Amino acid sequence: MKFNPLFILPNLFTAGSIFLGILSVIYASKGSFEMACWLILASMILDGLDGRVARLTNTASKFGVEFDSLADVVAFGVAPAMLLYFYIGIDYGRLGMCIPAIFVIFGAVRLARFNITTSSEPNFFIGLPIPSAAVVVMLWVLIDLEYDFIRTYGYGYVVLIGSFIISILMVSNIRYPSFKKMQWNFKSFIAVILLLGVVYVNPQETLCVLMSGYVIYGILRWLVLIVKMRFSTKPAKDKKA
Repeated sequence: MKFNPLFILPNLFTAGSIFLGILSVIYASKGSFEMACWLILASMILDGLDGRVARLTNTASKFGVEFDSLADVVAFGVAPAMLLYFYIGIDYGRLGMCIPAIFVIFGAVRLARFNITTSSEPNFFIGLPIPSAAVVVMLWVLIDLEYDFIRTYGYGYVVLIGSFIISILMVSNIRYPSFKKMQWNFKSFIAVILLLGVVYVNPQETLCVLMSGYVIYGILRWLVLIVKMRFSTKPAKDKKA
């Protein structure tokens, strides 16, 4: 049986994602929280590249899919959970231990459900994707490193509760845009250029607003759909004889 050496290439990106996730855990345990945050973001970039490399080289495989899911548990489940624990949870006893654990468990459930579900909505994810959840938690920590809201105003409970809500959203049925079939045109190009300029000027703040807005958008869209469904179902009027 011949072995195609190109199969190694996408899996190297996946392995790199795991490696950076483990490094993030190590740095977080040593108190180097900013480095731990950026390592999670770098891991997300590698995770986005492995699938594209597999498609470009025509080396997509069942092994690659399973390996990618296991990598996501480490890089976007364990790494942000440990970051959350060492930065905030360590000061909140059992609650501070429980919420990071729930984050990892629900992230694994999200990945398992994604692997066995054939979605009829290619433009949407069912539940918040685990990389997005990880980046949101990471950005909250990164913002606090700059402005110190938690220690100055005691916002630790707020971040822990927010992380718990993020965990619930991963296993929810709320739809989130996938942007897989986004229509690109000249206006989109200009918008992306402007956005990159804003990100360059204020990277942490801009990314935090964008990702937090993405999470809130899914919740608001879900609430609007519920309201529309409720009011569109009008009770049938009695017909006169």
